[in-house]
This record gives sequence, structure tokens and C-alpha cells, in this order.
Amino acid sequence: MTDDTTENQTRKPTKRRRTQDERSAATIENLCKTTVELIAEIGFVNVTTTKIARRAGISRGAILHHFDSKADLVKRATALMWSSVVDCAAAISDDHKDGVLDPKDLIDRAWTGLMSDQYVTVSIDMMAAARGDPDLNEHVELWINRMFESYRETAREIFCGTGMSEADAESLMLVLTSTLRGLRVAQMIEPDPDKAEAALATLANLIRARLASEGAS
Repeated sequence: MTDDTTENQTRKPTKRRRTQDERSAATIENLCKTTVELIAEIGFVNVTTTKIARRAGISRGAILHHFDSKADLVKRATALMWSSVVDCAAAISDDHKDGVLDPKDLIDRAWTGLMSDQYVTVSIDMMAAARGDPDLNEHVELWINRMFESYRETAREIFCGTGMSEADAESLMLVLTSTLRGLRVAQMIEPDPDKAEAALATLANLIRARLASEGAS
């Protein structure tokens, strides 16, 4: 006779089937991720729903089920990308406002989170594509403004605690983000990880020196 208790213990648990909403959310996430990847690789003007569907492994009809057009999908995808940058800025702020600011950690996180290669590439491409499209331009401007404000908020949180004025804090963050953005572009033109690391170290030292002078004043 089979021991029912033993059989129940050895039986594999049944995997819960995803709901329709969960499947739709997963599909949209996949489409958005794929769309951003393709924009970074081949540019907005060369991206089509057919190429997105092929890369994502779904039918073009599935895209049209969730989005009315390529433009709608692109806006959703880039909004998610830019939103993650805003979230990263907030996380940097939360981790530093109550503790000692480590310039190297700040630079490393800003380099990988605020100015990632994909983010910079897609942002530049989308700003260029939006110039002749009022609807797309409104979308891009909205998110660019949100990101720049998130940079300023982070600057006020992490630098003003050192005694720096809000104006100086925002100026220092502008120098930091502008330098990192420029360095990303330079790495696209002439990739050299060693030179990039050296430049990041130099920037960290400059911020360290600026904070030290603030503390001495």
C-alpha cells in the first residue's frame, strides 16, 4: 500500500499559472526592453515594429494588441528607461544624505546609473528624432526635465549637508553629470576603458577636493 503522507511529501508542487494581467505585463516589459535595446543599436528611425517583434520573439500583432503605434511603444519604453534614471538619482540621495559622502561611490553609481551607455545613446538619439515631431518632442522634454530636476534634488541632499549652498551644490552636480555625459560620448567614439577609469578617478578627486575646501571654509 502506498503511504499517502510520503507520496504527498515527494510530490512536486504545482506551478501557479500566471494571470492574463501578469502575462500582459511581462509582454509589455519585454517589448519595452527590446525597443530601448534596438534604439541604442540602430537608432530610432531604423526601428520598426517588425524588428521589435522579431527580437522580442512575439508576433507583430501582439505589439498592436498593446500599443496603437510604434510611437506609443517608444514613448512607453523610453519613459521606463528615464524613470529608472530618476529612481537611481533618488537612491543615491537616500544612501548619502544621512552618512558620509564617498566621492568614488558617487561617481561610480552616477556613471553606471545616471549616465549608462544605453541611456546616453538613446537619449541623444531621441532628442534628435523629436525635433520634427511635436508629440514626441513634448514627451522627450518632459522626461529630460524630470531627470535634470532629479539631479538637482540629489545635489541638494548630498552636498548641502557639507555646508555648501544650494546654488553651489547644483552647479557641482551639473559639472559632474555634464562631464560623465561627455565621457560617455567620447567612449562611443574612441572606446578605452582604462582612460575612462582614469577620468572617473580624476573627477572623484576633484569632488573630494571641493568638499574638503567646503569643510575648511
